[in-house]
Amino acid sequence: MKLTRELTRAQLSAYWAERQTLFASREADLSGLKEIDSIGLAFLVQWSQSLTAEQRPLALLTPPASFYPLADLYGVSSFFELADNPAGRPNGTE
Repeated sequence: MKLTRELTRAQLSAYWAERQTLFASREADLSGLKEIDSIGLAFLVQWSQSLTAEQRPLALLTPPASFYPLADLYGVSSFFELADNPAGRPNGTE
């Protein structure tokens, strides 16, 4: 599922209204985003947790640079399968 709006507090209500459709997907394409704030990260964590029945994390494609420090700060990298990481950064590591 390609996300086209920033994952920030300002856009959360629009994403929340679409959550049934979004949470049905196992993949989030973030390549078009420039910003994720802590509210957006919490939304992604909830999305990933909704997939626990599949026992697979939410796959994030090309997260913006702002994702990594937040995920590290909150210790939630393990909730995601990361693709297209900057500088060859391994999944779920700093």
